[in-house]
Amino acid sequence: MKLAKILTLAALLLALPACSASTKYVSPPPAPSLAAPDSALTKDCAQPADIGKAALAQGQTESLWIKDRKALIDCRRSKAALRDFYAARDRGLAAKK
Repeated sequence: MKLAKILTLAALLLALPACSASTKYVSPPPAPSLAAPDSALTKDCAQPADIGKAALAQGQTESLWIKDRKALIDCRRSKAALRDFYAARDRGLAAKK
């Protein structure tokens, strides 16, 4: 009886390496190539106009305000385009799965 237990255990131990050899190695897929955004989209936004310490006339204030508003609008459009670029790229990567 003891011999049968030892032989059964030995047979099981011999069968274990055979199971590991039955799996096939599958190489991982290549990493996706990520497109880089246009450099115009990643540049810093313009700084606000420096008004100094002196009092400004109405015309000067309006001129600086218009300049700042234009820079703010341009910056918002640039950042929205950058956001859209990354969203489109991520959708494209998700579709490839």
